[in-house]
Amino acid sequence: MNKRIVWALVLVLASLCAAQDQIVRFSVHAVLVDKDLNQKPVPRLALALKPLDTPSAQEITLKTGFDGKAETRLRPGKYRLTTPQATEFQGKSYTWSQEIVISGTEQTLELSNDNATASAQAASATGDSGDLTGLFDKLKNSVVTVYSERGLGSGFFVDPAGLILTNNHVVQSSDYLAVQFDEKRKVRAKLLAANPDKDIAVLWANPSAFPEAVMAPLSAKGASSIAVGERVFTIGNPFGHDKVLTTGVISKIEPDSITSDLSVNHGNSGGPLFTLKGEVAGLTSALLQKLAKIIPIEDAQPLIAEARKKVTGTPPSTELLPVDPSDKFPAEFLRTMLETEKLERKPYELNMDQFQVWFITPVLNYMARHQQEMAAARKAAERKGDTSQVKPGETTLEEAQSYSPLVYIYVDPKYSRMWSVKFKNGFQRMRLLCGGKEVLPVHPGKGHYDLHDQRGRTVDTTFRGVYTYLPDAFSPSCGTVALEVFSEKEPNTPITRVVDAATVERIWADFEPYRKAHTQSALSQPAKNSP
Repeated sequence: MNKRIVWALVLVLASLCAAQDQIVRFSVHAVLVDKDLNQKPVPRLALALKPLDTPSAQEITLKTGFDGKAETRLRPGKYRLTTPQATEFQGKSYTWSQEIVISGTEQTLELSNDNATASAQAASATGDSGDLTGLFDKLKNSVVTVYSERGLGSGFFVDPAGLILTNNHVVQSSDYLAVQFDEKRKVRAKLLAANPDKDIAVLWANPSAFPEAVMAPLSAKGASSIAVGERVFTIGNPFGHDKVLTTGVISKIEPDSITSDLSVNHGNSGGPLFTLKGEVAGLTSALLQKLAKIIPIEDAQPLIAEARKKVTGTPPSTELLPVDPSDKFPAEFLRTMLETEKLERKPYELNMDQFQVWFITPVLNYMARHQQEMAAARKAAERKGDTSQVKPGETTLEEAQSYSPLVYIYVDPKYSRMWSVKFKNGFQRMRLLCGGKEVLPVHPGKGHYDLHDQRGRTVDTTFRGVYTYLPDAFSPSCGTVALEVFSEKEPNTPITRVVDAATVERIWADFEPYRKAHTQSALSQPAKNSP
């Protein structure tokens, strides 16, 4: 045989052997997209790879990590990938069965909603379908928004007497506590028990204020009722939005905490962690930045028992407190003001000896935030010789749509430089009086206020007041509008000042566009009895 032919055959056989011995790095990435178009990795998904070229070969198994990814090394050839167990997600069961050809040096397979077989989720042993829509409708009335002087969080009913479980950091050191059930009903609450170390607190609200309220069913097994990789959800009030459902996956379980990729944003803290059976396994907390910290519900049981013993006497009042308006300040008016008017700060100031007071309306707030931008735009137009086309930027125009029709009152302590730089006093609380009668605030807030030296170092700390009121709190019909500020030095003796009539008129005039828009909106609504 010709030597060239022999060598050619040798090379062909060698290449065939090399191809058979070649190993391919094979990766799988499993991701499902939820109803809000958020991508959710599928953790702990069991995968089976059956070689089709050699039926007698052993099946290969692997499992995805918490990021939904898995990797193995395979010989080239045909395989069938299957998922022995279904993945339950948003009321559906997902399985995958794919015939794939492995070749090359690296290969990745994406598993998603598009190439999965989806079916309605089977009923569980408890009779619960696990459908998130159904669970949300069933459990949303167990959740409330919790307000304190420090801000807001979430809470949930755990006893028909009106006991509400929440985080301690949401309510600690606050003289004002309230819970809001829906967009119209907010009432006062009382702190019955707290455990700062566990970050748990129990409030008491009058249950007759919310007849539709339901009790969140607490899991008898607590953290042991869930497992790593299990999907869970919470209902809370992130960023003040009313009752939002958020899902996540359990990534770690420890004796005193549960960790998940669940999003616990500002306002969600203190909400319930639900299993897909609709039971509370824990209490969410927003103290961790990246991963959600969940307090096992069994840690709260002793505090709930303690609070039950304190439910005596007259329950908190059912008087409805002011709530945030559901509409916004007219954006077009703000844009026009920014283009045509100049900012005047003087009418919005009030001097109260040891405190400086600011009355902030949407008009003042918007104008102050963008006055430098508009000044720069006017100078640029003057240089071009055309001042007729001075317009705010696109982001500025969009921002005008986000202002709530509220009056903010800031009470800032003044400071002294006589011997050392320090605050003259600290804010304790305040009252707004219309014709001698107190006007209840929407939110009575109190926050830390720091004093810095020229190097940026903190040299003194106290509290400032930040109260919000509805627009009609400043009405010329009051006759006299007055402010009472109670300080840290004299908590029972107020500093009182009458608000200048010109200030009242300016605030009242600022809200005239809102009153007109609000009235027109109310007139355009169909009557309840209309067909």
